[in-house]
This record gives sequence, C-alpha cells and structure tokens, in this order.
Amino acid sequence: MIDTNILTIVFLMGLLGGVHCLGMCGGVVALLTSALPKALRSSPKQTSLYHLNYNTGRILSYVLMGTLFGLVGELLSNMLEMSTLDYVLRMFSGLLMILVGLYIANWYAGIQVLEKIGAKLWAKLQPISQKFLPVTSLKNAFLVGLFWGGIPCGLVYGALSFAALSGSATQGGLIMLAFGFGTLPSLLLMAGFSSKLSEAIKKPFVRKFSGALIIALGVWALWVPAQSLILDIQHSHHKIEFTQPTDLDYLV
Repeated sequence: MIDTNILTIVFLMGLLGGVHCLGMCGGVVALLTSALPKALRSSPKQTSLYHLNYNTGRILSYVLMGTLFGLVGELLSNMLEMSTLDYVLRMFSGLLMILVGLYIANWYAGIQVLEKIGAKLWAKLQPISQKFLPVTSLKNAFLVGLFWGGIPCGLVYGALSFAALSGSATQGGLIMLAFGFGTLPSLLLMAGFSSKLSEAIKKPFVRKFSGALIIALGVWALWVPAQSLILDIQHSHHKIEFTQPTDLDYLV
C-alpha cells in the first residue's frame, strides 16, 4: 500500500519548489510561447491548451522515471537484505531533500553535483527534442514536454529518491505523479495566467521561506527512519543481553 506521508512530502516539495521551477524553466516557457504562431499567441484559450500539453508530457515523463526507479528499487530489495540499508537510504532521501531546500533558498548549491551528472543524459536527449521545434501542433507540444522532464533538476532527483525507495514500480510512478502535480501551479503561472503572482513568487523572501519549509520536511523525512534505526539497534542489543548465558545456566 502506498505511503500517503511520502505522497504528501513529494507533493509539497514540488509545490514549494515552484520558485526553483520559475527560475530554471522560466526561459523554456518563454521560448516555447514566443515560438508559437502569432494567431495562436493571440488566443489565450489556444495558448492554454499548448501549455497544458507541455505540462502533461512533462508530468508523464516524471511518472515514467518514477516507475523505472521504483522497479530498480524493487529488484534491489529482492536481492539484498534491506533492513538496515533501507533505513540508511531513507535517511539519504531526507538529506537530499534538505539539500534541495538549501538550494532553493540560495543558501547552499551542493545539489548541483547531481544536476551536473544529469546534464550528461540531457546532452543526449536535447538533440532529439529539437526535432519537435518549433512547436506547431498540440502533439508536438506534448512531445516537447515529454523531453522537458529530462532537464537536469535537483528537485526532480530528490523526488526520484523517494520513488526508488518505494520498492515498487507502481508506487514509484504514483510518487512522481504527486510530485508533478505539485509543480504544476507554478509552471502554469509562468504560462501567463497570473503575471503579478508569478513575479511575487520570484522574490528572495519567498525563495527563502519555501526553502526553509522544504528543509523542515527533509529533517522530518530524515529523522523518522533514523529514530526507527536507533530503536531497532537498541532492541537488538537488549535481545542479545537477554539471551546471554548466566552462571546458573552453566550449573544446570
């Protein structure tokens, strides 16, 4: 059964990380919009359909990645003893989330190491995505969105770590679906539905506040498995002490 706590965490991470999306993907949205034929750009309804298709493709790419990562996690959990390792990996996900929060708040950019690794994959995907530009149809908008999900992003990698730890392809896909829905409001704002609100979200105070909330979620996500690991170790220690033979046992 899917852990609703994890779904809530990744949804909030996507929602609060919207300020990061505005900075990273704002140029992409502007470029895609400006490349539309003038007749389409003059129609808010048509423009909205194109942006919905971009984001549908993007979120589907997250779901596909989450399914893949969840499948890998499932295979590893079947091959390895995942008791202590599972706790450690869950703590790592919480740490990764803290790094994402620090990055969004502009306090520490260590998460960019992962983005540099992802950039190697993006270098292979980007030339393929260029084949669908300029966007002239809703189908192309969807396909561009599908590749858009491959842009290197520490926020996405943080969510994917939870998908991998779900130990299930289905749950991994659902986790990334929740994350994708969380990112949707900010990206729709970028599409021009509310320019004033979009500008307000970009302010430093909002970035710091959002980053701090993500850090708080990361601390909680790290502490829960850490506490469980400590309790398990203590329980094992007491169990060993209880089973130690005494002098009376030897006399018997």
